[in-house]
Amino acid sequence: MVRKNIKGAVLAEVVMIVFIVAMFTSIVIFNLAGRAYESGFKAKAHDLAKLFKMAVTSAAESGRRYEVVLDFSSNSYLLREITTGLVAVEDIAEEEIIIVGDFDDNFQLSYVMFDDGEITNEAPALFRVGKSGWQYGGKVVLLDGDGNEHSIVINRLSRMIEIVRGDPEILMPRSEEEMAF
Repeated sequence: MVRKNIKGAVLAEVVMIVFIVAMFTSIVIFNLAGRAYESGFKAKAHDLAKLFKMAVTSAAESGRRYEVVLDFSSNSYLLREITTGLVAVEDIAEEEIIIVGDFDDNFQLSYVMFDDGEITNEAPALFRVGKSGWQYGGKVVLLDGDGNEHSIVINRLSRMIEIVRGDPEILMPRSEEEMAF
C-alpha cells in the first residue's frame, strides 16, 4: 500500500516539473519572438535609412544623380540612378534600378512630408539627390506592427539621415520675408 503512494507522489512530482519547464520555455519563446519582431522592424528601418545614405554618398562621390522612390500604391521603395531623365515610376528603366524593397504589415509607410510643406500618402514620394545635395529634405513616417510611429529624417542642409521615434517636427527652409533684415 505504501508503494502505491510513493509511485503516485513521484508521478505528481514529474508532472509538476514538466509543467514548470513548459511554462518557462513558453515565456522564453514569447520574449524571443517579441525581440525578433522588434529587431525585424528596426533592421528594415535601418536598411531604408542606409538606402538614403547610399544615395547621398554616391551622388557626392560620383557627381551622378539618384532618386529614392517611396511608392504607396505598390507598397515598395527603390533606389535608382537617374540616367534617362525624370520619368513616372512605372516608366523607370530596369537598368537604372539599384535596390528594391517592400513594406509589409510590420513595416508600413504612413506618409511623407517634404521640407517645403508638401505631404503625401498616395502619390509616389520622390527624394532626388545630386552632387550638391538633396533637392528636398523631409521625413518618412513609418508604422511598426503595433502602430507606433518612427521617422526617417532627411536633412537637406547637413545631408544627415537619422531614425527617430515618433513623428518629429522638421526644419523648414525660411521664406525670403523671414530672412529680410
